[in-house]
Amino acid sequence: MGMFYRTLRIIDNGIKPCYVFDGSPPTLKNGELAKRYAKREEATKASEEAKEIGTTEEVDKFSRRTVRVTKEHNEECKRLLRLMGVPYVDAPCEAEAQCAALARAGKVRRISLMD
Repeated sequence: MGMFYRTLRIIDNGIKPCYVFDGSPPTLKNGELAKRYAKREEATKASEEAKEIGTTEEVDKFSRRTVRVTKEHNEECKRLLRLMGVPYVDAPCEAEAQCAALARAGKVRRISLMD
């Protein structure tokens, strides 16, 4: 739902988005991915403890830290984008590098939604 409504809001503001999805992570990122996995495991344990003795706020806080985007999530987003007629790119590696290459080639231009 969030992806759908955010994309609609972007389009309503006269912007044609192009989403870029990450490909396989580079081997240099293995250490960082291991750290993220360990943090997620800690958050899962803390979430279980909070469910037993904590407040609702604590449960929510730790539950958000355990969220992981799966291939299925990405495939659902891609299907939604296809149905909406919004272009997307599957990057061979890091999405940020693909975005930079697209911008350098003049295929897209970067805008800030925060301005």
